[in-house]
Amino acid sequence: MATHPSLVLAATVALAAVLAAISIADFRRQIIPDRLNLALAVLGLGYQMATEADGVPLRLLFAVATFAAAWLIRRGHFLMTGRIGLGLGDVKMLAAAACWISPLLLPVLLFIASASALLFVGGQVLATGPAAVRARVAFGPFIAIGLGCSWALEQFAGLNMGLL
Repeated sequence: MATHPSLVLAATVALAAVLAAISIADFRRQIIPDRLNLALAVLGLGYQMATEADGVPLRLLFAVATFAAAWLIRRGHFLMTGRIGLGLGDVKMLAAAACWISPLLLPVLLFIASASALLFVGGQVLATGPAAVRARVAFGPFIAIGLGCSWALEQFAGLNMGLL
């Protein structure tokens, strides 16, 4: 059954609004508010319930698995370096993002987020010098870029990987 275009459009607008709010908050304060991550997850699950209610338990399981994997990466980095490299808000945001996209698109999201963050840091280094490499960088806006692109690929280019 095809999803009604109005529903896809409404979900896309809602997603864009929440991702913009997350990006602004994270750039300004380097914190992603829990209420915005919760809104991201609830809207994603709401869209899934409206389009394929029987797939929601699988989406929840995917979100939990994504949270666990991101938290383990965060913890492992801390144990190896003594520094927090991935904020807990970013971990929560990745789990909330998992409510929106096919599980097989998570690597696409992560690639786009990581590549755009590296390009940003490279630009900072070129603009301000090598000290910019050691500066803290908010990762939420780049997760937002990755989620937005992955969502667009799935919804508008038909790249759903046939899983869900």
